[in-house]
Amino acid sequence: MSEATDRAPPRDALVQASPSLVMLEVDGRTASGFVASAEGHLVTSLHAVAGARSIGAVMSDGVRSEVVQVVALDERRDLAILRLPLPDMVPALALSPHPLPAEGESVYVLRAVGGPAPEVRTLEVRAVQVLGDWLTLLELTRTLAEESSGGPVLDARGAVVGVATAALANGRSLGLVIPTRYVTPLLRGTASAPLSALEAPRRRSGRVRQVPQHPLSTLEGASMSAVESIASTLGQAINVGAPAYNRGDIEGCYRLYARTAEQLIDERGDCPGAQRALRDGLLRCVDLSDADDRAWALRDTFDGLLDVIQRWLAVRPAAAPGRKPPPKRFLN
Repeated sequence: MSEATDRAPPRDALVQASPSLVMLEVDGRTASGFVASAEGHLVTSLHAVAGARSIGAVMSDGVRSEVVQVVALDERRDLAILRLPLPDMVPALALSPHPLPAEGESVYVLRAVGGPAPEVRTLEVRAVQVLGDWLTLLELTRTLAEESSGGPVLDARGAVVGVATAALANGRSLGLVIPTRYVTPLLRGTASAPLSALEAPRRRSGRVRQVPQHPLSTLEGASMSAVESIASTLGQAINVGAPAYNRGDIEGCYRLYARTAEQLIDERGDCPGAQRALRDGLLRCVDLSDADDRAWALRDTFDGLLDVIQRWLAVRPAAAPGRKPPPKRFLN
């Protein structure tokens, strides 16, 4: 069902895309995916299949098959490439080389339902979010059902521009689109691994976050420039620390976060609320023996501060035009 009936998706594109959609049955729940190569490369969201003990694939014509091979994983961008057991089981869906849709433009999210006609939602792009050199994504105006994760997203021309992702940021549900340019390199993989390769991402994605929820009074008395400087420093630390963590340098990630917290405590006497929040984060680490737990304790601390800063800036008087809010954190 469309969200905006005056912006109907291109019918020819839907007819062409539908046979490429695959509904994934993952340990009692469902997700979407689509085939993107003649070799049977199956694109989906990593969080939708992380830790799966079995994955069943239901094609649009009702044919069922088991998926037992993992071709490539991209934890930073929440992407997984699986492989169907036989090539040419499903026609490949071509990925678009065109630029991403702009803010305000419509996109069409396709959800595989195991039948010939997918569920289609028409949504608008709320914003094009640039989270650093490692990721640019689309934030949609509405949330997505978890079952939509992994499905293709079409633009107004009917071209596949990304992968739908139901995500959480600071406790809020979001609808995101991961551009196809991050999928294309993963399709070149020829190696394969068993489903057990999905276990490590499950352990990481299953971590219970403990992001503090600070009141706006935390930043009471702080100047706009001080708050923006803190947000910038935290964002830069995350943009360096998160890739290091994903490369396996967990101790290095933790040490970077700890140095950043200590630096801000030393330098930001003009924002005592932020200093207290950072001290609390460092104190949490004292009782944690594992570097992984310490890194996440400080990441939670940073995300809690970024959340209150974003809310604080949103209610500031409009006397500061052109100021950019702190970067949002959608993916870990």
